[in-house]
Amino acid sequence: MKISSNEFYTGGSYLERNQNWNLEDASWKAAIIHKLLKRNNILPADIVDVGCGAGGVLEELAKKDLGAKTFTGFDIAPDAIAIACKKGTGNVQFINDDYTKDGYPQTNLLLAIDVIEHIDDFYGFLRKLKARSEYFIFHIPLDLCCWSLLRPHILLQQRNAVGHIHYFSKEMVLWFLADIGFTVIDFEYSKPDLDIKPAATFKLSVKKQLRKISFAINKELSIKLWGGYSMMILLK
Repeated sequence: MKISSNEFYTGGSYLERNQNWNLEDASWKAAIIHKLLKRNNILPADIVDVGCGAGGVLEELAKKDLGAKTFTGFDIAPDAIAIACKKGTGNVQFINDDYTKDGYPQTNLLLAIDVIEHIDDFYGFLRKLKARSEYFIFHIPLDLCCWSLLRPHILLQQRNAVGHIHYFSKEMVLWFLADIGFTVIDFEYSKPDLDIKPAATFKLSVKKQLRKISFAINKELSIKLWGGYSMMILLK
């Protein structure tokens, strides 16, 4: 099956490779989103999460003091929505559909968390989203780095395991967002599991320490050298 086909998500192939639909990352992603909103005094009345997956991020945000009245998640993958609907209660709901279709209302804050790198025509996708909200938060992996260019099997692994078909650096992300007309308000870098979780081997422990030292000295250079980081970006 072609990774770039929607069938990869709607037909069950993604679920086969990612049984929990990455729910383990929901808490820290929601924490960064909350931090960006609070730091910039943004209190959205309602939030839409496009490509919400199993709904973990939206569920975590609903627990925080954001002032939002409704939280709505959209995803084209029925498997993901089936998982999400087991948790959706009260002001949190999930819809198995494409939010970019005509008929769905605008929102105050639109999320696309680890979505853009999966979309064939991501320029067209983002142009449709641009007209739907006042504020936006995107989480975008920075897969392009010295390490991944020297060892391209790393990119192939991302493609086959989680469906990444586009690969970006920080500069490339800022370029295409500017092309479409977004204005960056604020952003945070997020770290990969390797930097956060306990190292399983001595080799990984050494690598983790090197990454930690490098990131502390020069974030931008470290991201370009080692990779594995992502950007959580607040825009309007």
